[in-house]
Amino acid sequence: MVWICGTYNFASTFSYRIPYFSSSYALSAPAPSPSTIKLAIVASAINRTGNINAGKTLFEKIRTSEVLMELPEKISIFKVFLKRLKKKRQEQAFESTFGIREYVIYNGPLKIYLNVPESSSEAIIEALRNIQFLGTSDSICTCTHTAKVAQPPAKCAKPHSTTEQEKTNGIIFLLTDFTNKATFDAANPYTKKKLRKDEDIISKPYIFPIKVIKKDKNCTVYASL
Repeated sequence: MVWICGTYNFASTFSYRIPYFSSSYALSAPAPSPSTIKLAIVASAINRTGNINAGKTLFEKIRTSEVLMELPEKISIFKVFLKRLKKKRQEQAFESTFGIREYVIYNGPLKIYLNVPESSSEAIIEALRNIQFLGTSDSICTCTHTAKVAQPPAKCAKPHSTTEQEKTNGIIFLLTDFTNKATFDAANPYTKKKLRKDEDIISKPYIFPIKVIKKDKNCTVYASL
């Protein structure tokens, strides 16, 4: 197993809805979840090669890979009141409605680290290079650097355990990741299968080494510890 890293700059804002929050009140985590990152890698491989089996193979390789995120020095998260279209129940039509969504602004790049099989590392690095968005489809990003690394830095956001003996400073956000039971067909949005909560996909508390430095009704500014 080896660690690989992708560095991303976002064109404007980023948004990833915290698991199980309503789409009409979608608060955002400071970074995309492991499951979102893995699906972006798979989608990137399929879009680049046109080979669905290549994406399926990568999914099986990274399904349970450890994922860590390194945030920039400062981030801002703000709420937006927006108009949206909601699908009507048991109908093909849509209805106009309103909702609140949080968006994130980074003052620097986001770095993503994955622990992957060495035999698949080059294919995964190539997929990382070609990711075009993370989170919502308007969270457009560009990969500026990829590399193998010896070890991720200590300041990365990482899974948090209540059994840890050492005190860890930071703020906890709930993210999602795949279990070893998850299948490519269940993760594929073009099939009738669905990801099963607690069977295929689970929530994980991640601790982000950040602190609040400014907050008002609609905006919060964080800085790294």
